[in-house]
Amino acid sequence: FGALPYPRLAPGQDARFALDETLALEEVVPMIARPFSPGNAFPAAEIAAERLGFDKAMIGSCTNGGYDDLMQAALVLRSARRAGHTRALTPLIVFPGSAGVKRRIEQPDPRLDGESIAAVFREAGGEIRESWCGPCFGQGPDALSPGQRAITSFNRNWTNRMGVGGEGYLASPGVVAASAMLGYMGPPSELGLDWEPERFEA
Repeated sequence: FGALPYPRLAPGQDARFALDETLALEEVVPMIARPFSPGNAFPAAEIAAERLGFDKAMIGSCTNGGYDDLMQAALVLRSARRAGHTRALTPLIVFPGSAGVKRRIEQPDPRLDGESIAAVFREAGGEIRESWCGPCFGQGPDALSPGQRAITSFNRNWTNRMGVGGEGYLASPGVVAASAMLGYMGPPSELGLDWEPERFEA
């Protein structure tokens, strides 16, 4: 990339750190966060054993509404289609992260063999909304009603966050897409798909 336009920064040889961790990324698995905190997270396979149903699956908003985020979900949906799961069993609602993303997901993509992300969602029964916060902060027609439960790729699931009296669960776009096809919360492996991060990364 050439020379940096600023001096290179690095810690001194005698630097000491308050925290020094090593993460084994090969051990990372799909997760689902229960209400009412993003930190209340468990392996999605454990949640799947409970066959926990829900009223809506929602993907997008500012946090997981980028093109690559929606591509991850579309890749899961296409793999599910090949395995015989063709339609979502619960409402699947998509909120692109910006107007630009909404336009772009209508374009063919070679990673989807020429299909567009939007076409993959629609074929599975998904609905694509305008780019806005909506139910992520409990507003609009898709906000949760009392007693409703949703699995989403939003970033917060505090009490009443997605609608007064509703329960929000958090997961990656791929896990939300898989859950919509299953009709209960679970990872892509519940659809008979091998979870290979490289395969489902955009």
